[in-house]
Amino acid sequence: MSTRDLAVYDQLGKVVKSPIVSLKIEGRMKSAQYVAIVTNIYRNALDAIAKGKWCASEEDQRDLALAFNRNFTSGYLIGSRDIMGREMSDNRGFFLGTVTAYDPKREEAIIRPNGAQELEKGDGLVLQSPDQELGMVVHRSPWLKDGSMRLKTPERVKPGARVYLTSSSRLSRRAEEIVSGAPMKIPVDLEVHWEDSVPVAKGMLKGPQGPINIQVRAGFQMEKALKRPLTGEQIEGQLRRTGGTPFQIGKVEMRYPGGLFSPVGALNQLRREFLEKAEAALIDAKRPGPQKMAAAKERLRGLDLAAAGLPQGRIPSLAIYVDSLEAVQAATKAGCHRIYFEPRFKGERPSELADELNRQLGAARSLCGSSQLIWKWPRITKDGYLKFATSVLNKMEVDGIMVEGIGAAEAAASARPGIPLFGSFSLQVWNHLTVALLKPIFKLLTLSPELSQDQLAQLMSKARLKDAPEMELLVQGNLEVMISEDCLPCVVYKDAAKSDIFFGLQDFKRLFPLWVDNESRTHISNAVETCLVDYLPKISEIGLDGIAIDARCRTKKYVAEICMIYLEAIDLTRKGGSNLENDLNSLKEKARAISLGGITTGHFIKGLRDELPNLG
Repeated sequence: MSTRDLAVYDQLGKVVKSPIVSLKIEGRMKSAQYVAIVTNIYRNALDAIAKGKWCASEEDQRDLALAFNRNFTSGYLIGSRDIMGREMSDNRGFFLGTVTAYDPKREEAIIRPNGAQELEKGDGLVLQSPDQELGMVVHRSPWLKDGSMRLKTPERVKPGARVYLTSSSRLSRRAEEIVSGAPMKIPVDLEVHWEDSVPVAKGMLKGPQGPINIQVRAGFQMEKALKRPLTGEQIEGQLRRTGGTPFQIGKVEMRYPGGLFSPVGALNQLRREFLEKAEAALIDAKRPGPQKMAAAKERLRGLDLAAAGLPQGRIPSLAIYVDSLEAVQAATKAGCHRIYFEPRFKGERPSELADELNRQLGAARSLCGSSQLIWKWPRITKDGYLKFATSVLNKMEVDGIMVEGIGAAEAAASARPGIPLFGSFSLQVWNHLTVALLKPIFKLLTLSPELSQDQLAQLMSKARLKDAPEMELLVQGNLEVMISEDCLPCVVYKDAAKSDIFFGLQDFKRLFPLWVDNESRTHISNAVETCLVDYLPKISEIGLDGIAIDARCRTKKYVAEICMIYLEAIDLTRKGGSNLENDLNSLKEKARAISLGGITTGHFIKGLRDELPNLG
């Protein structure tokens, strides 16, 4: 599943000419050395391009490879499709050369160098051949003879092994120089003068809206020195000691009358008070102005946050995600209130199958009867899909469109004004502010499945605005955890996109289900199913309008059974009674029996940080 490392360094000239205004470097889960080297190379390149004096440097490209690489790709940004690095998941380093022979007496590998790269003590190497991978650290510099490099190795190496430099002492030194020379602190220019032997420190630093001036008058008076007066250099030295603060003293102008003395601790106190005032002034300069604060308070007053606005004991409706007509029929017969139908086309491109889409949606409409039929669009909707979908949207007899992104929502609303829009969980609705922002667009929003019950309750208590959209929560199914443009099952079965075969990704403990969509993307689902059937009373108490089941890639038998389980749970919750808990636990065991990989409450109980799956 590992991709090659994205690197558009040699294409930066093209990137700069595009409308892109910012570049991002992925530095998470990378070393500080990687971040320093890569950021510095791109920074210098962009500065040189701005001056019209740049061309790609072989040295920079070598250092990028040394920092970390699994072979490079320019990725989708430049139009490449060759992005997967399946051979290995760790650093490949920089190719040095090939082993041509081995001297057993001297325990040395004889290497034909690929270039002029020199090795030094402390460098890390990997020597690879089909049946051997040897990692080592260079303890003494290799020597050259007749154009070949002789390198002492800890074990015998076969001819033909490829030699890679995976860590470089020279690169480490360069990273240290970059970090040590970087302006990590905020510069403050300082002016110090004395008023009646009392030191007064004035300073200026650059703020977000312009210069910020600070002045601190010491709380002590320096005395005439009897023996050893403090020099100006000594006073300046104490004032420059900014320590762990975010500041660095720049220029210092001192009008010192001389001949004075005070304890060093008093000067340190003056410095601390000055820096504390500078920090407070900088923070204050970044605060919104009075007008913005007043406008924010006015918006806050416009929110209906009263607990009375939250309907208590709301009985939720039941919705289900399906991808086949058989599943649509099973859900409708079971009595499901709303069907999110994402038709499958056996791997063909949707743009070539308008007739097939019309057939499936028309058949689904006939099957749904009084149940709502919502046409669900894919999670990823590129221009080609949007052009196709919006061109046929007005021909569809559906009760709404479900989308998983704002762009898709805008495209649907533009193509068919007034059509109800439903938002899926990938919109990541985490708080009432998001609800308020999306309110004009959506009839219904699915809340993030990463929210805990307490967070859901807080959101619902604040989100009951006038004309607020309905709120729904996914309560059952193997939640989608990742999508890849790479057709992973195609590695072992080239027609995977057209197949009904079950595919899974096996790790040391669990099996993660995979499915391939109409455009050959791989969707990876969680190894266990979320199941909240026994928490329906709590969901009702929170005030959610609906609950949903994700049954895509599941059989019609599963759809019928899981719908009946949840509809019965809804009915039991409506009726209440002393035996409710036992009845719901009984339904949970029925759900467990048909769930794929076991069941979990996900993040509902403890929240995102502390969630542990319940596989019992």
